[in-house]
Amino acid sequence: MLRIQHTHYLNRSDINRMVTKTKRRGRPLLPPEIRLVNEAPIAIRLAPAEKERTQQHAVREGRSLGNFARRVYLLGLAHYEAEQAGGATA
Repeated sequence: MLRIQHTHYLNRSDINRMVTKTKRRGRPLLPPEIRLVNEAPIAIRLAPAEKERTQQHAVREGRSLGNFARRVYLLGLAHYEAEQAGGATA
């Protein structure tokens, strides 16, 4: 047990609860079936102007740069797959 301020003792479940919150920066821990796990991150190279535009959009939407980039990628992927299904060529 960990003693705090000579009056309160924390047990293992209290410590685990605090660690869980700090791992997610105060956000609730999501169940594994809906939590996004990046098994293999993919790097993307952007020109300085492209990165600046991406950062501006991410800030405006309250997202991290990585989260915004993933969102844009998924939108682009859906558009690409729709084009491929329609037989259109770019």
